Amino acid sequence: MTEHQLSPTRAQPNTDQVHSSLRGTDQPGCCLNFDGESQRHHLLRASESHGLQLLAVLRSFRDQGLLFDFTIKVQDHSFPCHCCVLAACSDFFRAMFQVDMRERGDGSVTLGNQSPEAVASFLDFAYSGEVLITEGNVDTLFQLASFLQVSVLSKACSDFLIGTLDLSNCLSLLSLAEAYGSESLLESANEFVVHNFHDLSKTKEFLDMQMNVLVTCLKADELNVPDEKTVMMSLLKWIQHDLPNRQRDLSELLSLIRLHHLPMATLETLADSDPLLSQDRSCLVLVSEAQKRQKTDRWKQLEIEIGEGGHSIPDPPGSYLSTYAEKMFVTGGCKGNCCRAIRLHVAEPFHDASDEVWCFCPVTLTCAPAPSMPNPRTMHTAVTCLDRVYVLGGRTKGQRGAAPSLLEVEYYDPLARTWSSVSPLPTAIFYPEASACGHIIYTLGSEVEITDSFNPSIDCFFSYNAQADQWSRLVGEFGQFFHATLVKAVSIHNTLHLCDLSTYKVYSFCPETCSWNGVGSFECAGFNAGAVGVRDRIYILGGDYSPDEITDEVQVYHRGRSQWEEVAPMPRALTEFHCQLIRFNRHRDPWVDCLSQVAHSHEHT
Repeated sequence: MTEHQLSPTRAQPNTDQVHSSLRGTDQPGCCLNFDGESQRHHLLRASESHGLQLLAVLRSFRDQGLLFDFTIKVQDHSFPCHCCVLAACSDFFRAMFQVDMRERGDGSVTLGNQSPEAVASFLDFAYSGEVLITEGNVDTLFQLASFLQVSVLSKACSDFLIGTLDLSNCLSLLSLAEAYGSESLLESANEFVVHNFHDLSKTKEFLDMQMNVLVTCLKADELNVPDEKTVMMSLLKWIQHDLPNRQRDLSELLSLIRLHHLPMATLETLADSDPLLSQDRSCLVLVSEAQKRQKTDRWKQLEIEIGEGGHSIPDPPGSYLSTYAEKMFVTGGCKGNCCRAIRLHVAEPFHDASDEVWCFCPVTLTCAPAPSMPNPRTMHTAVTCLDRVYVLGGRTKGQRGAAPSLLEVEYYDPLARTWSSVSPLPTAIFYPEASACGHIIYTLGSEVEITDSFNPSIDCFFSYNAQADQWSRLVGEFGQFFHATLVKAVSIHNTLHLCDLSTYKVYSFCPETCSWNGVGSFECAGFNAGAVGVRDRIYILGGDYSPDEITDEVQVYHRGRSQWEEVAPMPRALTEFHCQLIRFNRHRDPWVDCLSQVAHSHEHT
């Protein structure tokens, strides 16, 4: 959009007044002349086509060979052009003309390493705003656009190359992106290499992969491989391809592999028979450390040392344990001397609910207070979704029967350390169970707090879309076989599973049909057992068969083969406790002799 004032503007004593009268209008009006007298004026606003018209005129000058004031020389070709067009399109030429470089005085510049065809295409683009990018010219055009700092053309070439990414060219395009400083192409090529590493490792192009690219792949959590053994074999093949120059880097690269994920037999074979590893002391040390960490199906008790100003993990009755990244959060619960057992806790005459939140770091074994919840809560649930910790259901402070139940739903942002409110629950919910499947949170429980038999049935089931901040009531065929205090909800493969501790059955929920499907039965489990989903498995831990019979048993359900098995028992019997999965950064184990993924028990007895 351009502005053209028909009447000549003269210096006036009160410029602020004049500018105010002109701004934002194209209607006839008046302004002051030099003598302070009023005169009529009219502001013309040209149409958007004005710029296109100017470009067309410049293009016609080029076609007719008029008013040229600059020449680009490439090899034995000369391209006459206009400085104003070059400066408008290219940061390189704009800087050249602004700082009065020698080329500006000479009226020409020589681009020795560029392609004449690419320069011709660039000038066509500069004068018309259009250019045809093909597989035949994209490389030279990309090189020229990067050199001349033509961001629009450079991005167009980058986008074109991103669309051509495949196993045969991804590594060469990665090098091209680094050479030309294209962040979008570099990111896309890196992502492609990481996600296709297994297939790429079978090609001859993989053997010529640059070491920095291989390092990026080995560090990536998203590396797409069947298992860690595949990564190990690929690394050894890469080293052997250029053994004299690459062998010295073996120990550094080997340290990036999750050796503790390899089977013990594989580690022993590598250490004993592979000449590359057996003759390298640094590599043998890495393999030996991995063998020491191969203590699967074992438990480790964390000794929490409380230093000066430190805190132990709070354990109030009615609190809930949730996790985000490498941190664990204990929310709410009741203050005072409330009974810990669920049945007795519910029957308390007064609930002194707490709004406290505590953050425990299992890496440093330290616990510290976090910002308080907006509402005190007890007997609630918490679930992590979209990098937020949501708290739902339960009740707040007050007399039993008179204490209001909670409809409010809030989430904690661990990075910003702030609490926010979202859409409330459709109805109050007691003994809530919740699990996140992608960006959907499923919540189920009872609308009744207590019954004569103290086994209220599940009669409300909701889904919450965390992206849209929207609740929906689901119709699940529960009947009387699901008791609100005897179920555990877990998510595996973004599918909701419900473990019924009274019938020893596991059900999966199908959102398309809104129905539950039986997927297996476990042999037995105590009431108030813990449950947690890990990869494609469900662990059911502990619980009680009677107040005097608490178990330490642990069973695991393998979804892939629909099979249950009993694994190593817990160090001691537990009931009414929480289990949570902690995923450590890059799947690295912060403890020397424990697995990189652990289900940590938060005891409530």
